[in-house]
Amino acid sequence: MENKLNPTHAQIANFLTDHVISEMVKYLMEDYDYSLEKSLDLVYQSHTLELLQIEEGELYVQSPAYVYDMLIKELGLYPVQTEYETAYVAED
Repeated sequence: MENKLNPTHAQIANFLTDHVISEMVKYLMEDYDYSLEKSLDLVYQSHTLELLQIEEGELYVQSPAYVYDMLIKELGLYPVQTEYETAYVAED
């Protein structure tokens, strides 16, 4: 009898990749007050997403925050110290 509860490696990779993508979109919306559409566009047009989707590279096993940091660097956003916390702003 076949156990249908054992996902394949590809299914796990797809699930984790989707999770990282959704978290990066959420972070962009929270950190920069970007719209859902703008956040999705930034993520889906990024080189970071290309790297994330290479199954053999296994970037998807890293935390969403780690991959998000890669995206922030790619987009030219950088941390700025404020009186209360570190925030990220875009370079103009």
